[in-house]
Amino acid sequence: MADLPDFDALRGRHLGLIGVISMGDMGSGVARLLMAHNYAVLTNVSDRSEDTKSRALSAGAVLLPSDELLVNHSDLILSIVPPAEAYSTAERVVKAWDRKETELVYADLNAVSPSTLLSISSLFTGVKFIDGSILGGPPSFVDGSWTKPIIPTSGPFSLSDIFPGLGEVLGEKQISPELGQASGLKMVFASLSKGYAAVALQSVTTAHQLGVLPELLESVNELQGEAAGKKLEQAVTGLAPKAGRWVREMEEIGKTHRENGNWEEWEGIFEAAAKVYELVAKGTVLGGERIGKRERGTTVEGVAEAVGEGLGRRKEKEE
Repeated sequence: MADLPDFDALRGRHLGLIGVISMGDMGSGVARLLMAHNYAVLTNVSDRSEDTKSRALSAGAVLLPSDELLVNHSDLILSIVPPAEAYSTAERVVKAWDRKETELVYADLNAVSPSTLLSISSLFTGVKFIDGSILGGPPSFVDGSWTKPIIPTSGPFSLSDIFPGLGEVLGEKQISPELGQASGLKMVFASLSKGYAAVALQSVTTAHQLGVLPELLESVNELQGEAAGKKLEQAVTGLAPKAGRWVREMEEIGKTHRENGNWEEWEGIFEAAAKVYELVAKGTVLGGERIGKRERGTTVEGVAEAVGEGLGRRKEKEE
């Protein structure tokens, strides 16, 4: 207990204490952005990987040994976890919360469907619950200024209601008083970006198998412009470290299109996209790639070759 921070002193030196779960690429970027604007960031990474612990330390977050300390000393909890962990993370927070002593404010910023978000919100009673999402990449400090994503929020509360000015710091846009709307926006936005990446991956892999990948890339640049070629390159080369968590996100997107868009299950293309990302994560060497520690799949050709190898191994097993 001697190593625990003085929470009163922390609060006295900062605008507020914000708990961030967890310290992935996005979470650590958000943590840095918050600390740059005089918010203290608390987190518990005691059960996480060494990479996660390293990111938390590098970001300058205050590391706590338990969920109880994190939840009951934070003025606000930001949940930024893979979609498959969104519900269980909320359960952890509710279990750790001391209802008699602490007011809980919880912002779910995860890539989940509106119905999943509502099921998460039902876990919380007597809580200021914020439905949020993150559109764009992690915050980064470049050339003297912050580049940051957009954070749509919805429901009866906003981040700015908790701390005046916090919404501006994080890039919040309150879009609706109705829970589920911010999550829904994330789902349709990610349909375009991550859905495109799955299509692009299939296209370049098959082109590689056919022996026409250079011609495909040349044609995209020539007929659609260099911006289209760059978009394809970034989509394909950037997906490897993220493919595992995108599996559930594609499933949540498909769920949104069925439940909120009235598409039939047999019309769902995102369930197929989930299978594409599952193959990358579990059936190719690219599944071992980590952000900041890339070895393979850093070029379109490298991705196409690695995925082609995985498809070949799968076909051999089937035969």
